[in-house]
Amino acid sequence: MRTNLRQALVSAERATRASAGRRTTQTHPGAALTIPARLTFLASAAAVGALALHAALDGDPEVAVVGALVGWAALATTSVVFPSFEVYGPIVSRGPPGSARVALTFDDGPHPVTTRRVLEVLAATPHRATFFVLGEKARRHPDVVHEIHAAGHTIGIHGDRHDRLHSFRMPRSIHDGIARACDAVEAATGTRPRYFRPPLGHISLTTALGARRAGVALVHWSSRGYDGMRRRDPDAVIRRISRALDDGTIVMLHDASEHDDFEPASVRALPRLVALLDARGLTSVGLDVLLASP
Repeated sequence: MRTNLRQALVSAERATRASAGRRTTQTHPGAALTIPARLTFLASAAAVGALALHAALDGDPEVAVVGALVGWAALATTSVVFPSFEVYGPIVSRGPPGSARVALTFDDGPHPVTTRRVLEVLAATPHRATFFVLGEKARRHPDVVHEIHAAGHTIGIHGDRHDRLHSFRMPRSIHDGIARACDAVEAATGTRPRYFRPPLGHISLTTALGARRAGVALVHWSSRGYDGMRRRDPDAVIRRISRALDDGTIVMLHDASEHDDFEPASVRALPRLVALLDARGLTSVGLDVLLASP
């Protein structure tokens, strides 16, 4: 199992790197800026360190410490909030073009009611999706996790719980949370997930290190509908997604709310989103299929 997982991740990373080389003319910000952004981050960090050292040697350590902290915090925060720049390592944000395929992805489930509504809509279509599940919910609803898998959808991990401070955790804590969530999915389906989207999509250096230790690939998105907000209008979700829905797009949606206290707008919007895919000649597939596309 570990050998197969390692081979799958290597294949996914190769596909992602190959697609990045072919999509530099796309509007996706991480495509053309991946290497420059990483180099800029490292160069800026080095410059901040040099200035701090210079100030310390001049006998003004307070300015050095404050300057270093402020500069590093600004750089690190930007990289966490905009992970598509891939400052901390490879991150899947789009699939390769040329196959008329996209990936509908759903976060924050499973939920016995709303997730099953999503499954019901997709069951009547050729479209398949990827569900990024929370470990604690997967342990509560293993039957729903099994239904997702049995319907031919891909399952990824969204963390063991929806920790809004996830990007501040140490690599060991992140690794352990991913492992617990993967264990829950594997117990329900017999298959171990290999994709991980952190809560809020924030990816810090420690997040990247923890995910690497856990043997999972980091996944972001290239389009989102902001459907996870309470009282979000389904029409607004469709309008927003339609602007960037093209070949290779990874769409981020929700099949459950964070605290299971309301129905995300994407559940009601899904039939119209499926119709939009059909009208544009696009097919939604699982991430594993999308990343394997030529």
